[in-house]
Amino acid sequence: MSFNSPKKAIQIASTTAVLLAIIKLVGWIMSGSLVVISSAIDSLLDFFVSIVNWLALKKSAKKEDELYNYGYSKIEGFAALTEGVIILISGSLVAFLAMKKYFTWNFEMDSSISLYFMGVSIFFTIFVVYYLNRVAKNTDNLIIKSDALHYKTDLYTNAWIIITIILIKLTGLFVIDLIVSLAISVYIMIWAWAIIKEAYEMLMDKALESSKIKIIKEIIDTSSPAVTSHHFLKTRKSGGSVFIEFHLVFNKEITLFEAHQIWDLIECKIKKEIPNSILTVHLDPLDDSHIDACRVIFENQDTKKEVSA
Repeated sequence: MSFNSPKKAIQIASTTAVLLAIIKLVGWIMSGSLVVISSAIDSLLDFFVSIVNWLALKKSAKKEDELYNYGYSKIEGFAALTEGVIILISGSLVAFLAMKKYFTWNFEMDSSISLYFMGVSIFFTIFVVYYLNRVAKNTDNLIIKSDALHYKTDLYTNAWIIITIILIKLTGLFVIDLIVSLAISVYIMIWAWAIIKEAYEMLMDKALESSKIKIIKEIIDTSSPAVTSHHFLKTRKSGGSVFIEFHLVFNKEITLFEAHQIWDLIECKIKKEIPNSILTVHLDPLDDSHIDACRVIFENQDTKKEVSA
């Protein structure tokens, strides 16, 4: 298995998550710091998320079959949605622990021990973020992108925790532990919403970005004088594949062979600009976008039957 494959990335991420959770839990037991246990809970959830992602990657890699003609890539969307919800729950849990500590008014902690354990944790987190970002860039896999985003929030969170512990050590104001924990919980929930939103857009077949739509239209419009227009352009993304479909209008004098050649050229140009594209085209001799073609065909058939009768 390649070191840059999504499956290998998930395995490394899950192993690191377990290691980070253990380090932080020990750090919390020894220090009593709220921000450290908040980070430990997040790392523990990271592990469960990675397990879900590994199962999703294994399933989404399956090829299309007779039951699922378009493959299993949308499982990536479900996995990312699950991950977003779990992150949202972890953020809420951090907020709950912070408020619980506020009402019990128990702010004591050992800042020196907290600082040591968080310093070790951030070293591992930097490695995971760099690695997942590289794999996400090479594969454009939504699950890996979500995981990379998740660990990136962990990195920022860990950095803020270290700054917080240093401030507490310098000032002796243990209430800072509470304030920063609440800020971390809000930050985690904001990033969770970003993951949920992206997963939702994939599952709902959101159209491509306007910049890519513009590229597709320019390629069609400048392809050949024989192409008079196009309509019913639709796009969506599922996993690593991009689906594009539209009707292409030619002049009436063109032969099927010539039309096919022009379409091949358009298809190749679009695939060059938008990798992993799967195109479906309908060739029209006129612009029928304003006509209900099926209704007209059935009406003509009925008229012929009446005349022949």
